Amino acid sequence: MRRLVAVALIAWSAQARADDDFLHRLAGEARARLDAAVAARAPKLVPPVPLVPRWRAQRLGPIDLGADPVAVAAADLDGDGKAELYIVTAREVIAVSLAGRPRELGRVAFTGEPAVPEPRDTVGAAVVERGAVIASVSSFQRGMRVAWRGKVLVGEPGEPGFELCPGERAQLVPGRNYFGEGAAATFITRCAAAVDPQGYPLKLRAQLSTGSKLEVTVARCAADGSACADAAHYSYANVGTAFELADLDRDGAPELVYSAAVAPGDRDYVKVLTLGEDEKRARLRKPASAEGVVGLAVADVNGDGAPHVIAVVRLFAPDQPGHVELWRLD
Repeated sequence: MRRLVAVALIAWSAQARADDDFLHRLAGEARARLDAAVAARAPKLVPPVPLVPRWRAQRLGPIDLGADPVAVAAADLDGDGKAELYIVTAREVIAVSLAGRPRELGRVAFTGEPAVPEPRDTVGAAVVERGAVIASVSSFQRGMRVAWRGKVLVGEPGEPGFELCPGERAQLVPGRNYFGEGAAATFITRCAAAVDPQGYPLKLRAQLSTGSKLEVTVARCAADGSACADAAHYSYANVGTAFELADLDRDGAPELVYSAAVAPGDRDYVKVLTLGEDEKRARLRKPASAEGVVGLAVADVNGDGAPHVIAVVRLFAPDQPGHVELWRLD
């Protein structure tokens, strides 16, 4: 009897070891197949294809908005392959065609309760997000989502406060034209996306303090856009409220486009500078006369696949508020 039990135990042990080996091999095969599936579906890195901008300024022409602009954005929201310019004023959002001479395409008015108290200086923001422009202005409590419905420009009431970057909202200090208090007080924040020379996603963020100092952070992300880590930080002084971030020459090293922090009526300029390079080696420095640069936007305005800088310059016309001139820089 003991011998039969011993034989049975030996046989059971051998079978158990065989089962363990089988399960171990099965788990290994499953892991290998999962790894292969993940590798097959991994985002493909696409390095940028460099361009050679001419770095020149081209006057597009004047346009009368009827009110002074406080924010701008550019995007192809009507689907014709060419970006339009969206200009925010204290009352409206105006869509402007940049094909040929500037031409108004449509406008929609802010609605709802006015802001109380309203800042003495009207400020605004415009962010392109999911096929629409999210516009905010200090004269109204709620922003507005602006998009095209067929050939008609429409606006839908948005959320309270300011949309500074996609999904990021903030409230102005009551009665003031800035966000935050003390050393943390800022005028405006801009965010943008690019890719590095290897094709890894970059997240760009620039924040302007009330002391006209611009802090720029560059974060490098994994191929799928997750697990981002700060890769570089830059500081610039004497920066105006008109600025943008973009890789204008598609070489993987983004540029900063900005105006000067000057008083109204003083001579302004637009400067294009690669992040990290000496400011004396600016790619472009375009003086702007009249009352200064009030807005900058970057987009492909003629369908050639290259990014272009659009500068909105206020013209001196006391009896014509909102009389501006548009320039293309590339």
